[in-house]
Amino acid sequence: MKRRDTVVLDLDGTLIDERGAVDRAFLSAGHVGHQLIGVDAAHLARTARITAQRLWWKARWIDPLSDAFGISAWDGLSEDFDRAVPALARLRAWLPSFREAAWQLTLERCGVGGDGGRAVAAAMNERYIQHRHQDVTLLPGAAELVEQLAYEERRVVVLTNGPGDGQRRKLAATRLLKYMYDPVISTEAGFAKPDPRAVASAVDRAGGQIETAVVIGDTYDRDILGALACDVPSIWITGQSSTRAHPHPRVIRVDSTQTVLSALRALESASGKEPSR
Repeated sequence: MKRRDTVVLDLDGTLIDERGAVDRAFLSAGHVGHQLIGVDAAHLARTARITAQRLWWKARWIDPLSDAFGISAWDGLSEDFDRAVPALARLRAWLPSFREAAWQLTLERCGVGGDGGRAVAAAMNERYIQHRHQDVTLLPGAAELVEQLAYEERRVVVLTNGPGDGQRRKLAATRLLKYMYDPVISTEAGFAKPDPRAVASAVDRAGGQIETAVVIGDTYDRDILGALACDVPSIWITGQSSTRAHPHPRVIRVDSTQTVLSALRALESASGKEPSR
């Protein structure tokens, strides 16, 4: 049996319900708009989501940055990208105008404009940021997974794409940081998953070895390909809706975070049958 003593964990979608948090943040902002101007909250939320995403991608220079660092319009609406590498300086300077334009355009598309529209836009922006900063919900089994890994004296480190301030805030809210090494975050490191430097940096930060590491994540194109690029086995959390065939002999697919521990046990038990390097 080969013990996997260094565990590299993704954050969003693996430990934290990020998708649900984004949905709730937009809807909460929509409720503010409904209270102020009477427009349906769900309609405002849908319009804001579409508007922000289109505005984000309209800035063509954003595309390579989004890909290189794994960031999104949802991040741009709420985070300041503190401690980001110099390559993101232009993005940081652009964020205030992006947010203002996103919310004002949302209201214009819902028939609201002028000075009153600007005040409503500011209120919706404030509520969205507040909700994103406060709504951190662990996925079922996430706390138990991290606590058990720590109890077994494994080296646990989070490797995540996204804005450093936002990702650190989420981790602090989970109260699981005491079980982990300092996270590796794309906007602080200067590279993102699936760049092989990402997994290598996380393992190094935890003081571990690539040969005895494992990666756990929910995104194949980021988490799993990043692990495979370093020849590290991985546990892929697919959810119930995935239809992708078994992708690689060094990948174990599970339905949820709750079943990761049993998959890790199976991986270690079958270590002697792993493909040779």
